[in-house]
Amino acid sequence: MATIEITVTDLIFPEKLDDKYCKFRPLISVRYRDLGDQVIFEREAIPGLSKGDYWECEKGNKKKDNYVRDEANHKVDMNKIDVTQRTITFSNLPLKKLEMIIVEIYDIDVTGFWDKLRKELLTVVPILAAPYLPVALPLSLTIIKGAIEQGTGKKVTDLSKGIIDKAMGKENNSARSIWVRSQPLAKKAKQSIVLTGGGTQGDYSVGLDIAVS
Repeated sequence: MATIEITVTDLIFPEKLDDKYCKFRPLISVRYRDLGDQVIFEREAIPGLSKGDYWECEKGNKKKDNYVRDEANHKVDMNKIDVTQRTITFSNLPLKKLEMIIVEIYDIDVTGFWDKLRKELLTVVPILAAPYLPVALPLSLTIIKGAIEQGTGKKVTDLSKGIIDKAMGKENNSARSIWVRSQPLAKKAKQSIVLTGGGTQGDYSVGLDIAVS
């Protein structure tokens, strides 16, 4: 069984990006083939799905403790973010071949929606999964996927679009996608990649370190 560890090393956004788009929460997705040659997706939001899980880069909030904007380079200052808050790990994967990585950047609103995320998810996940969604622990896409698998007794190759949109806050207008890019992955134990391209109000760039063991 394999483990995939992905660390965000850089996030550059448009120089003139409006402040209203500067609460960042990346969604990272990996597409791979399992040992049975089936396509599987693993997805996770960084740094998480809780109300305070985002990278604050609004200039109007520069005095807040969670402000992580690099003023000189219109980017996220990764030195202000502990590596554990910008790394995700997918474990115990029946990995045959890595195929692609997809990065989508969301801007989130700090609203009451995130306080009732579990309740909102119950409207879209299978009924049998409900008992396995933790009440006390913070939710994550990996936990949600695991709850569905435990509840239904079936392997889930990917979360439905409805569940992803609900968990990320998109369906309830508590978050919006401002940039997305994908890139094929090489067959290497370790690789560093940069995804670039246009999105809301200009060009973005995201750097990633990827390790497979």
